[in-house]
Amino acid sequence: MLLALPPVDYAMHNTTFLVAHFHNMIIPGVLFGYLAGYMFWFPKAFGFKLNETWGTRSFWCWIVGFYLAFMPLYVLGLMGMPRRMEHYDIAAWQPHLIVAAVGAFIIFVGIVCLAVQLAVSIRDRVKVRDLTGDPWNGRTLEWATSSPPAPYNFAVVPDVQSVDAFWDMKHRGVAYERPKRYADIALPKNTFIPAFIGVAAFVFGFAVIWYIWWLAILALAAITLAIIIRASDDETDFVLPAQEVKAIEEARFAQLAKAPPNEMVDEPGFAGGTILEGVS
Repeated sequence: MLLALPPVDYAMHNTTFLVAHFHNMIIPGVLFGYLAGYMFWFPKAFGFKLNETWGTRSFWCWIVGFYLAFMPLYVLGLMGMPRRMEHYDIAAWQPHLIVAAVGAFIIFVGIVCLAVQLAVSIRDRVKVRDLTGDPWNGRTLEWATSSPPAPYNFAVVPDVQSVDAFWDMKHRGVAYERPKRYADIALPKNTFIPAFIGVAAFVFGFAVIWYIWWLAILALAAITLAIIIRASDDETDFVLPAQEVKAIEEARFAQLAKAPPNEMVDEPGFAGGTILEGVS
């Protein structure tokens, strides 16, 4: 948006200002969101939380390192430093580049912290298991399921009476009520075809960009064949019997009953004092 203004674009074209601006959009605007989603959804996907201490260290390294690395590039761009230089001989640029180098190193430390966080979390996964399926005291229905979730979404369709349905259920003391009965659940069968189409589409795009026409035709043919095979398959679903659903849910309630007190919500206003009342 800044460079959409012709005078600014003329002044900043091909300078480090452009580099800083691009990274300012990509890292805080995109990458930080990815990292937030990674931290937030990890326990739901894998059944245990990521180490908070190493996550905090990574957070501060990324925040501090980012500003130290890229804010000087804005200044250098305003001073007229072109990007993609092999060498420079203007002494006034040196202090800013040193600060940027320090910032890049701090970002590298933040990346290392992310790797250590994952390794430590896997090592201690038994200690940090998500027994409730609701590690963040969530408001929406996905946190009413186990971590990792069952093959189905819900054993019984929940009674939604509020926008923040799970939060409302907690307040009404019905968040973890046992269903009176279970029914068979129809589920789609697992298939590798969507993943195959994704890989083939990547190959197709790569081939078109680089004018590798034989590879593009081969990838397009593979995509077409995969779609035809999937479209011709009439047996794409299977039924999970009610007894199996009940066994999965009983195992989940047994796990909920083992959750330590500090993982239970115990706030004024919650019906019954704790969301896990009646589980055991």
